Amino acid sequence: MAPQSMHSLKQEFWLMADNARTQTEYLADGKLQQLQHAPLDVLKRVFVQYRYFTIFYISDLALLVYRLPFGKLRSLLADFLNDELGNGQHRHSHQQIYDDFLLSLGVREDELEATANQTNLRLLGEIRELVMNESPWYAVGLRGMGGECLCQVYLAAMHAHFIRNPEIVAMRDRLDWRFWDIHTGEIDIAHRESLRAALMEAVEADPAALEGLVGGYRTSKGVFDRFWDNIFEAAGVRSRAA
Repeated sequence: MAPQSMHSLKQEFWLMADNARTQTEYLADGKLQQLQHAPLDVLKRVFVQYRYFTIFYISDLALLVYRLPFGKLRSLLADFLNDELGNGQHRHSHQQIYDDFLLSLGVREDELEATANQTNLRLLGEIRELVMNESPWYAVGLRGMGGECLCQVYLAAMHAHFIRNPEIVAMRDRLDWRFWDIHTGEIDIAHRESLRAALMEAVEADPAALEGLVGGYRTSKGVFDRFWDNIFEAAGVRSRAA
C-alpha cells in the first residue's frame, strides 16, 4: 500500500473512531426529529423492529470473538459480549431488558415476535455472512466499530429525540429505562472509549489492519443507515427538512 494511501486511511480511521461527525449527522436527521411528535403506535412499531438488530448483534459479536486471535481486543469484545448476555443472568441480558422496555411501553407479548421487515432481515443476514467470510479486521470494523460505536451514537441521538415526545413524557415514570440507561449512558460510553483505545493500539502494532477496519466500518454505516430507513418508511416516518 502506498504511503499516501496509508496516511489517508489513518486519517479516516481516527475520524471514524471519534464519531463526532456521525453524531452530528444523526442528531440533525429529519426522521429522528419526527420521533418527538410521532403517535405512540408509530413509536412502538419502530422500537419493535429495532429488536431484531439487538438479537443479531449479540450473535454476531459472539462470532467476532470466535474469529479473532487471542489478545487484548478479543478479550475486550468477549467482555462486551458477557455484558450483552447479562453477565450470567438472563433477566439482565440486553435483549431481555429491551423487551422489558417494550412491555412497559404497552407492547403486548405476542407483538414482540411480530413479523420482521424482510428487507432488514436480509441486511442483517448479509452482515453475518461478512463477519464470517471477510478478514477478521474487516469484521471488527463492521461489527466492532460499526456495531458497538456507531450503534451507541445512533441510539443516543434517537433517545434525545423520542424522550421529548409528549406521550413518552406522560408515561415516563412507569417505563423501564434500564436499556436506555446502559446504551445512552456512562456504561456504553466507557465501552466505546475502551474499544477506541484497543483499536488504536492494534493499528499501531499492525498498520495493515487499517484497510480492513475502514472497509468494514464504511459497509456498516451504509447498512445501518438502510436498516433504519426501512424501519422508518414502514412505520410511516419520512425525512423532512429540519
